Amino acid sequence: MSENLVLIDPAPLRHRARDGWVLRRAEGASMGTRWQVQLWTCPGLPDPEPLVQRACAETIALFSLWQPDSAICRYNHAAPGWHPVPAPLAALLREVMALSAQCAGALDPALGRLADLWGFGPSGPADQPPTAAEIAVARSRSGLTHLRFDGEGRLWQPGGLWLDFGGIAKGWAVDRASDLLTRAGLAVHMVEIGGEVKAQGLTPDARPWWIGLEAAPGLPGPRCLAALHGGAVAGSGDWQRRCGTAALSWSHSLDPVLGTPVRGPVRGVHVFLPRAALADAWASALMVLPPDQGLALADRAGIPALLTVSAAGQMRRCASRGLADWGWPEEETSACPMR
Repeated sequence: MSENLVLIDPAPLRHRARDGWVLRRAEGASMGTRWQVQLWTCPGLPDPEPLVQRACAETIALFSLWQPDSAICRYNHAAPGWHPVPAPLAALLREVMALSAQCAGALDPALGRLADLWGFGPSGPADQPPTAAEIAVARSRSGLTHLRFDGEGRLWQPGGLWLDFGGIAKGWAVDRASDLLTRAGLAVHMVEIGGEVKAQGLTPDARPWWIGLEAAPGLPGPRCLAALHGGAVAGSGDWQRRCGTAALSWSHSLDPVLGTPVRGPVRGVHVFLPRAALADAWASALMVLPPDQGLALADRAGIPALLTVSAAGQMRRCASRGLADWGWPEEETSACPMR
């Protein structure tokens, strides 16, 4: 491993597979992407595949923008007024709203109209950028400032506002799958859905799950590996989901203030937290913020985050101070030019 940059999960150990257990793998397709699970099991424990499929089905029923009868679609197309929403959707929305307040609005799940306009919604991909007038109209019907809960837990729909949890929904699916597997006795596992990963426990010979972090194209330096056994890692990058043409393309990360794709120096983000959904939410926010502001925010919140930034024609990794607990060199953290 000496040629790699290695990060080691500092979480307390909770699970370890027993001697004689066997490694099993399963994979499939859902939510427009692929999923895979690896786990240690023994005779008498259930088949993991239906449990992961159940988590994906629950995610679609709550958060899919392409399923007309999903909870989020019913809300997005509801008449103005107060509307009940399922408890899991409400709980995640409240968490994201709290995080949005922390990061000065850099994270906003109420940009569904704008995301759709730029080609990342149910209307399908776009090959040309929208006009300024179209952006202005979508902005007027977007944003968390339009949202609030009443005393009965109902959510206000001002009319025409679209929620879009994007990759956060995949993180929620990973968390749900991990929870179902653990409850079924399959506590030593690694679940990955569309790039979001959660891993628990050690192998019978006390090895963690090794996760390779996707690097931005052209990033120099060693490969980065994370040894997980009690948490999740979520990533976001400006090369991953794009619309447009070869001559003119743009990223899926939107600036909530301008209503346009982000074109800043942050090329990619990885966040390490116990829950994949929250890690994904933080990664989305840190893609939008300037790197110095994003690192300062992560430092204040104690969030382990790894940013890939481009400055003066060069790319490099920059880490929050929370990543020091994972073994990131302290001198590298303090020397980051984006602070």
